Amino acid sequence: MSDKVKSSAEMWDNRFAGEKFAYGKEPNVWLAERISEISPPAKNKALIPADGEGRNAVWCARLGWNAEVFDLSAQGKIKCEMLAVEHGVSVDYNVADLRNLQIPRKQFDLIAFSWFHTPSELRKEKFPMFITALKKGGHLITEGYHKTQMPLDSGGPKSMDLLWDLDEVLEEFLDALPGEVKIEHAAVTSTILDESDLHTGLARVVRLHLRRI
Repeated sequence: MSDKVKSSAEMWDNRFAGEKFAYGKEPNVWLAERISEISPPAKNKALIPADGEGRNAVWCARLGWNAEVFDLSAQGKIKCEMLAVEHGVSVDYNVADLRNLQIPRKQFDLIAFSWFHTPSELRKEKFPMFITALKKGGHLITEGYHKTQMPLDSGGPKSMDLLWDLDEVLEEFLDALPGEVKIEHAAVTSTILDESDLHTGLARVVRLHLRRI
């Protein structure tokens, strides 16, 4: 593990080490809104990347999704397991670094994540993998902070390189499988966050819902 990745993992471990859940126990509002409209198919598989303490994955499991997580934080895995037990579900949690991760093609019916901000070079290299990992008919749903979030104090990285531009991120996904991705929703919007003290108040976000056809 590189020093950079190690320091990042330690940062997230420290954030998730307390008794409280850093971003609360409830799912991201945008993910919940869109996923609740999808009926999990039989023998389904859902991937929830970078889910930290597992709030989104556990919520998906409660709806009947077979949820898998990958995240840098070993402490996040501990908290996710606690939350899963609290709700009587199970989640498969893999402590892994996106830089080294390879996801087989056509594996998942749903891939959903929020606030997964990486350096743009890494995002351009790895995020298209989430599209190719979808089965036909599978959904990708995500929310990230937009570049206009920079002056706001409702969370998110203070780096323009880490923040999202809608056209850039959308193009990266669409180019992964030209002609095979339908845009169900793609917009920059203002919203009021209430995800604990770390994500609260007026925010500017990118919201995407794509489907492989």
